[in-house]
This record gives sequence, C-alpha cells and structure tokens, in this order.
Amino acid sequence: MTTLRLGRLEVDLVGARAVLAGRIDDSVSLGDLVAQLPVGPVTIDTSAVTFVNSIGMREWMRLVRGLRERGSTITLERVADVLMMQLNMFGDLARQVTIASFHAQYVCPACGAEAAPVVDVQQYAPLLRAQKAPQLPCPECRAAMDLGDFPERYLSVFKG
Repeated sequence: MTTLRLGRLEVDLVGARAVLAGRIDDSVSLGDLVAQLPVGPVTIDTSAVTFVNSIGMREWMRLVRGLRERGSTITLERVADVLMMQLNMFGDLARQVTIASFHAQYVCPACGAEAAPVVDVQQYAPLLRAQKAPQLPCPECRAAMDLGDFPERYLSVFKG
C-alpha cells in the first residue's frame, strides 16, 4: 500500500484501488492521482471524504476526465454523502462512472436516530431508478429508517 498526501486529502493506493479520506478542496490536485493509478479499471472509495467544495469538484472532474481519457473505467464504492450530493448536481459527471454503493443520510421515525448507512446500488436498483430510497434498518432500534433529505439530492443519478 502506498499513502499519498494531497493537501488535506489522504489517498491510500492498493493496486487499482484508491481510498480517499479528508477534504476535496482548493488544497488538492486530483489530476496528479491519474499517473499513480494503473491503466485499466479503477475503483475509488470515498467513504471517508468529509468535505467537497466547488474547487474540489473541479479537481474531481479532472480526475475522472484524466482516467477516462486513458481508457480506464471508474467504479465508485461507498461514495461519501457529501460527494453523492455533488454528483447529483453534475449529472453528466455521474454518468461517466459506475456507482456501486453510496452513503446517504437516514433518520429513524421510531427512535430519532440518524445514520449514514451504505446503500448497495445493485441490490436496490429498481427503487433507485424510480427515485425511491430503500428503507434500511436503524442501527439502534432496527426499525425501518427513511431517507433524511430530498431524494433528488442522492438519487437523481439513477434516473432510468
């Protein structure tokens, strides 16, 4: 494993897999990451990304464009909720990657707990295409949790 420090973002590289943690902002040059990943399919896990701003999205676009220009396919796993909301605002960008799973803010109507569980896209594909969030079990009381925000903020990228 190789660990890179790009501004306020830490990137762990294991083969064609990159795990991002921290902030994607004006301190990051994600275009530099393209040369660090092997040619071919690439998987990016952003579960530990805590912040993305407009400059960070510009850098994200450079990363995706750079990988695609060299012929790589990109799979996103465990997309952080902050990045998922941004991807839904940039629909064209989201269509250039495959989203395997993502975090979303959920609320439990039974006990009031809040959580950001991982939603498996393949498992819930029909619901997601219909712009409906799956009800997931509450980590505290096991009751069904509901999406805690407007579905469009998380699910627009899945419109059929």
